[in-house]
Amino acid sequence: MGILTTLKEKIRLFNNNNIIGLDIGDESIKLAEVSTNKQGIVLNNLAISPVPEGAVKNGDLNDIIKLEGLLRQLLKEKEFQAKKVVAAISGEQVISRMIDVPVMPIEELAAAIKWEASEKLPIRVEDVVLEYEVLSQAKDGKYQVLLIAVNKKLINKYLNLFELLELEPVAIEIEPVAIARTIGRLGLAGTIGVIDIGTNTTDISILDKGKLLFTRNIGLGGENITDDIAEMQESSFEEAETYKISTNLFEQEDINLIVRNLTTAIYRSLDYFQVQYRGFDIDKLIITGGGANLIGFADHLSKEFEISVDKLNLSGYLSSEMVSDKYLSEVEQLLGVSIGLALREEDEK
Repeated sequence: MGILTTLKEKIRLFNNNNIIGLDIGDESIKLAEVSTNKQGIVLNNLAISPVPEGAVKNGDLNDIIKLEGLLRQLLKEKEFQAKKVVAAISGEQVISRMIDVPVMPIEELAAAIKWEASEKLPIRVEDVVLEYEVLSQAKDGKYQVLLIAVNKKLINKYLNLFELLELEPVAIEIEPVAIARTIGRLGLAGTIGVIDIGTNTTDISILDKGKLLFTRNIGLGGENITDDIAEMQESSFEEAETYKISTNLFEQEDINLIVRNLTTAIYRSLDYFQVQYRGFDIDKLIITGGGANLIGFADHLSKEFEISVDKLNLSGYLSSEMVSDKYLSEVEQLLGVSIGLALREEDEK
């Protein structure tokens, strides 16, 4: 028995890619360790826990000490082996812009993009960490660029947290990049739209061949829907939350106002993408995040947009000896980001 346990642990360590995917949301924290084989993704370790009260708000880390205490406990209890970490920043903490840059020598591009950023961003360039990716080049030579900016203060909070936990930071990404990595493993063809519905915000991303083409953040999420139900029914937040997750809101004549607004915002974002990217037609939508579990939401969007819409389905691509298939099916909508983060080093290999 002891020899078998030791052998299993050695095999686990050998297969482990020695990196933790850390997804800190407003409501829950997800940690994942993964490896890959011919069949797909192997989940070597997983921890999901509610966020300590007041520790995170709108994606910002408000209480590092509380987060450090919880994460240290999870790492110990679940016996995580990795000492490297990749984390994700999301929601209102990420500023993304699509910009066109005139034709110029490629070595001058970085300086030109920084100048464009100073004109387009609602925050000083000196106060952000700025990243960009050239998505395409038009016939007239103009570059189409995806610009991403995150406040340096938030980056430093994450780095401080890693230092307290004695974890080595490999990267800090935005959530759409991590989800693109996960969905890229599902073998889906064509151009895929991803709708990640979080607690207070919703990320809309477009992927083509696993590459992120477009991302936009909407300031509406699951908590806003609950608040609206509570107001309409004059009930408590807890009662409204129970009602939300047990009722098909989309069969009601007087559909929830926030749901209508969210649907409209999603449609406008997809329409904007189609106007900007005339060479791409969205073939399918995938909804994920906690809000993806709303009863009837996929069918509602499919009827509204006249396109195939499914929840993120990792069945057949994700296996684990650490947790049951039943539990995986219950939490898979929460895992798109953390798994994608943990896959970063696998993909680089």
